[in-house]
Amino acid sequence: MIDRAYVDPAHPPTAVGPDPRVLIDPGRARRAVAAASIGTALEWYDFFLYGTAAALVFPALFFPTEDPTTGMLFSFAVFATGFLARPLGGLIAGHLGDRFGRRTTLLGTLLVMGIATALIGLLPTYAQVGVLAPALLVVLRLLQGAATGGEWGGAVLLAVESGPDRRGARGGLVQSALYVGLVLGNLAFVAVTAALDEDALLAWGWRVPFLVSLVLVGVGVYLRRRVDESPEFTALIEQHGRTRHPLADVLRRPRNVLAVFLVRAGQNTTFYLVSVFCLGYAVTTLAMPRWVTLTALIVGAGLAAVACPLWGRVGERIGAARLTVAALSGLAMLAVPLFLALDTGSAALVIGVVALTIGVVNAAADGVQPMWFASLFEARVRYSGITIGREAGAIVGGGLAPLLAAWLVATSGHWWPVAILMIVAAALGIAGALLARDPDDPTGNDTDL
Repeated sequence: MIDRAYVDPAHPPTAVGPDPRVLIDPGRARRAVAAASIGTALEWYDFFLYGTAAALVFPALFFPTEDPTTGMLFSFAVFATGFLARPLGGLIAGHLGDRFGRRTTLLGTLLVMGIATALIGLLPTYAQVGVLAPALLVVLRLLQGAATGGEWGGAVLLAVESGPDRRGARGGLVQSALYVGLVLGNLAFVAVTAALDEDALLAWGWRVPFLVSLVLVGVGVYLRRRVDESPEFTALIEQHGRTRHPLADVLRRPRNVLAVFLVRAGQNTTFYLVSVFCLGYAVTTLAMPRWVTLTALIVGAGLAAVACPLWGRVGERIGAARLTVAALSGLAMLAVPLFLALDTGSAALVIGVVALTIGVVNAAADGVQPMWFASLFEARVRYSGITIGREAGAIVGGGLAPLLAAWLVATSGHWWPVAILMIVAAALGIAGALLARDPDDPTGNDTDL
């Protein structure tokens, strides 16, 4: 049991929360949330940048074919490789984070991500070196995925474990940072597409957003070096509570790992079908102007960045599982209206429906997850438990979903199979929410449903 955590004498401690013997420094908590959130925004800028490029420019640069749909299919296949690497990166980061600390592990993930992203911006294209270009792109995308696999869990724990009160809001702020990264990644392409013509964009302009990553990563490393380790992990060290084999220990009771996997697989599928596949489908198949889909994504992500902390607080009040089930049900109901809106070609309607889907409904499922997932595992195995469940779900939801959707449209000639895929994915996430149990009450008698 945790007896205490380090307290800065310059700040008065409080003694509230799940274990009243844990003393918390409010100033330290604020610094931890700021470092976790800003670093997360910068790292996810890098990761989402590839998703935007995969939909808008990479088919022409790295996978030139006579059929635009085939080029998009190849581009999304490489997009998927980043998700395949995420569980491996999560396994490594989870072990290191539970053994040696959240802060040190997060510094490593940030550096790997920044270097890989900058190198993508320096790659030669297919026209310059042939098949070597997409091969190198795959390698760097794998590195991006491995880094991302360890980022979210560590950032969430650095924020949530910094204090026992308002965990929903603090976790929601880290989730907001993810959407800020999405906004920044898309704004970068909005800027270059607005400033350059098509030839300049494909010749050199697409490289600029990737190279900017070097500056952003420097900022993130500076901030994370200045923050202390989380109080809960510090207390584990003092009480000799760490385990040598966190992954093996957490898998002895795999129910909550499976629950996290199902929730993330289901919710991630709907999110990436909207934020990545629909963007490419609208531009490539429906010939919609790029600015429409980029604007829709930016507006939706901007709303989500504001909403996530609010949804985190709502989850604290009404129950995280209950809120998740409601949000996933809403995503299922929006599947068909989303594609009907795309078919109209109306910019205002497309922006409105995408903003509602991402910025309100999906944000409700996302905003509560940091607090909820952290509560499903003991501190000594928490990094491993969160990360392996979440990142394994990312393979299905983020990596394979856009690729599968592109194949479904190519073979069927219509969007309706993709809408069905979204509905099935939401049902899968609901099943995960129903499966989750409080680790102190595995019978489920204390469930919030």
